[in-house]
Amino acid sequence: MIQWDRRKDVKNPSSTGICFYCNDIGFNPILNNPKGYIERLKKYDLVVGIDPSPYDNMPLCVQKSQIYLNLAITYFYGTQGIRVIPNVRLGDNRTLSCVEAFPKHTLIAIGTHGFTHRLKNRFIFAEQVMRIVNTLEPSGIVVYGPATNEIFSYVVMKDIPIYQFDSYTMKENNKSRIKALRKDKTDERE
Repeated sequence: MIQWDRRKDVKNPSSTGICFYCNDIGFNPILNNPKGYIERLKKYDLVVGIDPSPYDNMPLCVQKSQIYLNLAITYFYGTQGIRVIPNVRLGDNRTLSCVEAFPKHTLIAIGTHGFTHRLKNRFIFAEQVMRIVNTLEPSGIVVYGPATNEIFSYVVMKDIPIYQFDSYTMKENNKSRIKALRKDKTDERE
């Protein structure tokens, strides 16, 4: 799984899933012209629904319009023969009722990179995940980013499969850690 802004790193799109868990500016052209990207997206094994951010500091109507864009474009791509996984994304708790617009009893995707950095947000996110699970009864959840117990313990308890993929940032941080460990070992030998 790779995010849209890293697509140039993809060697074999037909065996790669692509997601939009990146800065909105990078995929604004898609939001403005979804038809223009059909053929490019068809090259990928699967596409996680687009992720226009419904930030919790946005007015409620803007948060809901971002969620609508996600649903509308994901649905549109599905009707074009693109294998899509709905991306369930909410804003603040005033948008919880929007969960009912997502498909039930299917594989869904949730991105955890970003919003869950702050401890306070993790509790909000965990409550939202519980609401999502209770409402949608998904067959499985693709998680792009960390799938921590504090957020996904309810999913585990409900015996719903979780398919976790490290975000680009997680991969880069791991590379840095490995590089630092190797340097430490080299310094110890000298």
